[in-house]
Amino acid sequence: MNDKQRAKLQMMQATLAVLDQHADLYQANAAFAKARQRLQDLVADLDPTADNQQGAARAAKPGAVKKATKLLLAQRTAEVAAALYAHADDTDDLNLQTDSDYSESQLSRATENDLLRIAKHLHQRATDLLPQLKDQGVTTAELDELAAALKSFQAEQAAPRVAAATGKAHTQSLAADLREAFALLRNRVDKFMVRYQRSQPQFHTAYQSARQTINTAARKEKAPKPTA
Repeated sequence: MNDKQRAKLQMMQATLAVLDQHADLYQANAAFAKARQRLQDLVADLDPTADNQQGAARAAKPGAVKKATKLLLAQRTAEVAAALYAHADDTDDLNLQTDSDYSESQLSRATENDLLRIAKHLHQRATDLLPQLKDQGVTTAELDELAAALKSFQAEQAAPRVAAATGKAHTQSLAADLREAFALLRNRVDKFMVRYQRSQPQFHTAYQSARQTINTAARKEKAPKPTA
């Protein structure tokens, strides 16, 4: 929520407080009471301390892949790569030797996308060659460990994209609620209040005062007067 939106929310909260203080004056007016209730619901949803706002704020904070997750994938990939490299050397398979020529240090320094690509490729090669890799001590359990490390890595890598989408949806929803609340005041409550201008001047004046949006963040500091 930006400064302008916060200022509008504060105005709505102040306006709602005035309406609540004088609720007995318009309870018999079904349309007025309904509009006040809808405004209350919108303000509650927009409140930064509300559960839905807190959850969205937490979701909107993307994080990179954890260092430990990347290191684990690099370790598991390097172990399988070593077995593949030995098998390639034993069988004079130059293509496999080139594909599997990676150390743990190289993999841990690789970009996330490169590490993911290499790990996937080597996992597939090792799966296809599992019977021949028995001599290197490669087991199904070892490949399952590599697959699990891959899954964890991919999940953390996708988290920022999910968070960004959640944050965008939250921002759009917040803006829509603000627009609805502002339109509710302008098109309904402001017009309902005309009936109270003469009969309940104190209520009307308090309402008009609360309806003023003050965006303090938008104020510009006055330039100092030049000294003589």
